[in-house]
Amino acid sequence: MRLVLYIMAARPQFFPAVVVPVVLGAAAAWHLAGTFSLWLLIPTLLAAVLYHGGINVINDYFDHLNGTDDINKTPLTPFTGGSRMIQKGLMTPLETLVLGTVLLTAGSLIGIYLVFICGWPLLLIGLVGLTTGLLYSAPPVFFAGRGLGELMVGLNFGVLTVAGSYFVQTGSLRAEIIFISLPISFLIAALLYINEFPDYEADRAAGKRNLVVRLGPERGRWGLVVIVAGAYLSLIVGVLLGLLPPASLIALLSLVFAWKGATGLLKDYAGGQRLVPSIKSIIAAHTTAGVLLTLAHII
Repeated sequence: MRLVLYIMAARPQFFPAVVVPVVLGAAAAWHLAGTFSLWLLIPTLLAAVLYHGGINVINDYFDHLNGTDDINKTPLTPFTGGSRMIQKGLMTPLETLVLGTVLLTAGSLIGIYLVFICGWPLLLIGLVGLTTGLLYSAPPVFFAGRGLGELMVGLNFGVLTVAGSYFVQTGSLRAEIIFISLPISFLIAALLYINEFPDYEADRAAGKRNLVVRLGPERGRWGLVVIVAGAYLSLIVGVLLGLLPPASLIALLSLVFAWKGATGLLKDYAGGQRLVPSIKSIIAAHTTAGVLLTLAHII
């Protein structure tokens, strides 16, 4: 069924990456402003998922154009190598581009509706997110190939998404939102980073000079330790500065998964199937930290 194919092309297994910060932003609104609307949260979630799916599909299109996914013969699906719909002959490049455009357009229409309800600053947040999301893989900017991919992903799936969700609920922004979003910003960047190791040879051959290609797997493996450390240090500092509720420290429990992922990469940085448990551990760390931070702001 074509619809199922299109859904899989959007890579729904990664949708928690955007659902977590949206829900966290709404929980922060409840904690800081005492306000919450389910009827605003639902369209926010829908717009975010459509945007995420659209960006994923557009990324597949541009990775086909630059040859990255075509060269990559050993992707650890569903974690790396894109959806591979083009490579398997299930979708044409034009069909992929159209699908991505439709998803982004649908997300934008919902976003415009929310702008009219909540205020113009949301438009600025959305435009920054959409532009940087597209330029992540689109030439000539191509953030992912310039060693800036992790920064853009952390910004979009952390700070901007949490801030946008908070603004929808409250109609305002506060400095605390940055610190609230930093732990999951670092952890989603960590997920992108570890996923670059299995794709190292293909990315290098295609000229996609991300951080792992620039550093090399052996040196680059320590980068994950630094990113993960940033996640938990930002959490502790946020609590010490009074910008996060003390209950947020419960999110430190997710360090169990992050530690397993980081130490696993230190041993298996060459990629291959042995790296899969480490990738799963970073996914678990991100999701668990997001859920626990959300609970901390609700209670």
